[in-house]
Amino acid sequence: MSEFPLISIGVSAYNRANYLPLCLNSLLDQSYPNCEIIVVDDGSADNTAELMRQQFPQIKYIYQENAGDAAAKNHAAEVACGEYIVFNDSDDLFLPDTVAQLFAALPADGNGISYGTYRTIDADGKALPTKRKVAHYPSGMITGDLLMHILVNSCGTLMPRKLFLEYGGFDRSLRVSHDYDLFLRMSLDNEFYAVQEPVFLRRRHGGNLSSGSYDKINVVLGVVERFLAAHPELEKRYERVIRTRRGDFHRKLYREARREQRKEAVRIHAAKAFEYNPGIKSLWRMLTAGF
Repeated sequence: MSEFPLISIGVSAYNRANYLPLCLNSLLDQSYPNCEIIVVDDGSADNTAELMRQQFPQIKYIYQENAGDAAAKNHAAEVACGEYIVFNDSDDLFLPDTVAQLFAALPADGNGISYGTYRTIDADGKALPTKRKVAHYPSGMITGDLLMHILVNSCGTLMPRKLFLEYGGFDRSLRVSHDYDLFLRMSLDNEFYAVQEPVFLRRRHGGNLSSGSYDKINVVLGVVERFLAAHPELEKRYERVIRTRRGDFHRKLYREARREQRKEAVRIHAAKAFEYNPGIKSLWRMLTAGF
């Protein structure tokens, strides 16, 4: 492996011309010396094309008809020339050493997948409280860890481009959680290597694809259930983790269903939460599920 193999940074963009310059400048400022940047415009109706032409002519820009974030990231990987691929969203920022840290985290043979956590910022770039999901981010075979928490994100995760393509990339049928789906599948046969420090800034604003709602949480639960259905042997191996995780999902769905006034869903998820994690709080939810 060469000392600094080419690393491709794929950026999916959809009506984010207001944030895109900040994103791209953070990528151009990387300390790692051998990067290419690819922006796939997923059918934006704003001035993204003009912005790219005028301000960033040195960056590879591709326009596609709107097909979703997964399709845009897959497109970037397909046209990339790098030995490795890492992604960023058009409203998020890489820190100056992001790519260098992720590459350094890989073993000597360059195989495996490296990932890092993030700090949260608001729409104006101001720091927001960021809660760590775990005290220490795990390395190695992390399927059990991923079943319990979404630890690996599409942004700030570096892998061999060939490996990404071998797995078929992100599932285009999923509007959200396509990254979680892919990394669960990858985790069965590949080691992950964690960078403990934040490697990117994740922007929270009203237009985030990943912002919470009943339907989006339901999609994430569906990703987990589909993965477990494809690998039934995991049910016994990770029985306690899976039971806890299902209970957590149904508590979140119960809360969102109440907020959105989905009365039938409230009853369903209250009962499921009690089934997986029986207790006083779960019993109270079930008893008050009719409002």
